[in-house]
Amino acid sequence: MEGHKRPRVFFKFLAVFLFVTIILILYYNNIERTHSSTSTLFQHRPRPGRLKSLPMYVRSTKIPTKFTGKLVKERSGSDGNTRKHSMVKRKSFNYTFNYVEAVNCKKMLNGNKPELDRATSFLSNNYRNSISNTWYFVKTKNCDSFISERGYVTDSLTSEERDFPIAYSILMFKDVEQFERLLRAIYRPQNYYCIHVDAKVTEDIYNAVRGIVGCLDNVFMTRKYVDVQWGTFSVLEPELICMKMLFKYKNWKYFINLTGQEFPLKTNYEIVKILETYNGANDMEGTVRRANIARWSKAGVSPPHNIRPVKGSVHIVVNRDFVDYVLNNKTATDFLEWVKNVDVPDETYFSSLNHNPQLGIPGSYKGIPETTKDKKPFLARFKNWGREPFDWPCRGKRVRLICIFGMGDLPLLARRKEMFANKFYLNFEPFALDCLEELHHNKTRDEYLGLLKFNTSYYQGLDFIKNKI
Repeated sequence: MEGHKRPRVFFKFLAVFLFVTIILILYYNNIERTHSSTSTLFQHRPRPGRLKSLPMYVRSTKIPTKFTGKLVKERSGSDGNTRKHSMVKRKSFNYTFNYVEAVNCKKMLNGNKPELDRATSFLSNNYRNSISNTWYFVKTKNCDSFISERGYVTDSLTSEERDFPIAYSILMFKDVEQFERLLRAIYRPQNYYCIHVDAKVTEDIYNAVRGIVGCLDNVFMTRKYVDVQWGTFSVLEPELICMKMLFKYKNWKYFINLTGQEFPLKTNYEIVKILETYNGANDMEGTVRRANIARWSKAGVSPPHNIRPVKGSVHIVVNRDFVDYVLNNKTATDFLEWVKNVDVPDETYFSSLNHNPQLGIPGSYKGIPETTKDKKPFLARFKNWGREPFDWPCRGKRVRLICIFGMGDLPLLARRKEMFANKFYLNFEPFALDCLEELHHNKTRDEYLGLLKFNTSYYQGLDFIKNKI
């Protein structure tokens, strides 16, 4: 009897072992299929441009996805071509935890020198080609595939974000991939985006941008293309063109202008919370003490309406009423005609309007028009000029005084209070931009899941909020 029982026990054990093995194989195959094929709201896949030893590894964590909405079968893109894609409202979404495989971004953001040295050594022995303009042109023929593969956020995510639309302008003249990564980071379906492509760009750049814009219903290209030249009205003109295009959309609350070489330091949710705290206040640089008065004397006459000229950056964060004043008020129009005759008019126009409180422009500043690091900071943009009040060590490289941010600047960038950072070069220490993308992506995910809160106490005490019109 014992001899008969042993084979039975053996075969039972073998059957159980085979059954468990098959179940495990099916389980892991299913995970692999999910990992490789799931179309997610947040998805940062390896970039199509040839990447030597610089892969982006994506660890996927899944949340059930439900879809409501209607299918839009066809839509004409900006280039006149018809594209098929669906406008789907996602109530919840799959998301991925992203990290750059080649380096440890968390360590670099914390200033870990051995990791920074390792990244520097790695880049010296490897290279990365950017995504080609042709790839964008071809890929955007199928908008669904493009939006999914590039990981655009197609939902408002929170009710606060949904109820607080923002209007953006982006002026770009090179590096389509860098522009597209910026657009993807700030994209939300409730916002509005105006894109100006410099008249000097090559046809392949123009066609690539046109393809991207054609896939996103709330993103528009200007019909007029300005040949932008520093120090002339051509720098300011595209901003005014975009303001006019965007103003016809009635529900946005703030306007922010960007260039293609910038990247957000805050998520969309954080920007909304900051702007809610601003409560209508405009955020822009201003100075009389550091101004080059000779620029204004070139006009030959005094400014109209007793406006005192104030120097400041062309980059601004302003409420809708400020844009209305710029576009439709005669005082603003008269002042613009005067500004056209000065040197570097873009550094005079917006700042002067905001720092002449007698004009009564909503959100403008009533105090002394002098940007400082503490009392009246400039939070629309973080720029490192190497001189006060914008003086910090530059770990990247300086080009015409301004710091081009590199990997060594990541700890500084991670703790800044500004909304955006200027500037980055796509082909200079690319891990700097990669790691900021990783941080931005994962903060957005954690905010959606309720794992991360944003403290606005710093912004509540700002002088330009307390002393606004």
